[in-house]
Formats: sequence, C-alpha cells, structure tokens
Amino acid sequence: METYSEEQVDQILRYALAKRTNGQNLTKQQIYEIASDMGISEADFLTSVQEWRSTQTVRKELVEFDKYKKKSLQANVLKYAIVNSFLVALNLFTSGSIGWAIYPLLFWGLGVALDTWVTYQPESEEYEKQFQKWLRKQKRDQLTAQITDKLTTSLEEWLK
Repeated sequence: METYSEEQVDQILRYALAKRTNGQNLTKQQIYEIASDMGISEADFLTSVQEWRSTQTVRKELVEFDKYKKKSLQANVLKYAIVNSFLVALNLFTSGSIGWAIYPLLFWGLGVALDTWVTYQPESEEYEKQFQKWLRKQKRDQLTAQITDKLTTSLEEWLK
C-alpha cells in the first residue's frame, strides 16, 4: 500500500481542489462540506478556520513590519551617506586627508551594517524582538487613537 507524507497529501488535495473549483472562490459552507466529506469534525474545522485567521493576521503584520523596517533602513542609509559625505569633505578641505572623519564613517557604518543584517534576516531573534516591540507600539497607538476619538466625540456632544 502506497503512503504519503502530510506535505504530499496537502499538495495532492490542493491539485484536486483546484480542478474542482476551476479557480473560483469557495464559501465557508463549501469548505466545511469538503472537510466533512474528509471526516473532519465541525469543531476541528472551526478551530482550524480560527487558527488560519490568526495566522493571516500575523502574516499581514509581518509584511507591514517588513515595509517599515526597509523604509527605516533606507532613511538611515541616506542620513549616513549625507552626513558622512559632509564630514569627509570637511576633513579633506581642512586638512587635505581623511583623518578624524574615518571614525564616524566606520563606526556609524558598522551600525548601519548591523541594522541591514537584522532587516534582511527575518528568522533572527533580534528581528523577532523588534517585531514584537513594533507590534506593541502599533496596538498602543491604535488604542490611543480610539480613546482620543471617543473623548473628542463625547466632548463635542457635551459642548453642543
């Protein structure tokens, strides 16, 4: 008897499902009927849907964080280039060689290099720490905005 790994089963079912639906979206009820035909209980199905939604939310947040990190890195590299170009030019103009300007160039460059490494290594522990910190800040900012909106609305109604 031929056996299949979980990954192979997933791929086979994806192919079969793609042929069955002809590229059309399925309703939650249709997906439940397919799961039911496969012997999956309603409780397991609903739990899986909830886990999938949670995973999708985290993925969206990670994509947003990646955009934020790359934009931040781009801004840091631009600042590094502008400031250090000025320092090197100043050093060359005043002494004719690169003396003291090499130190900010190297040390700031090391910081930019490390930031670049973290930005493009999403599996690292530091990346995860930064993501969690960013996520907390996003949620805090969202809560602050909601409270501010409610206070403003209440105050406007009270003043009328």
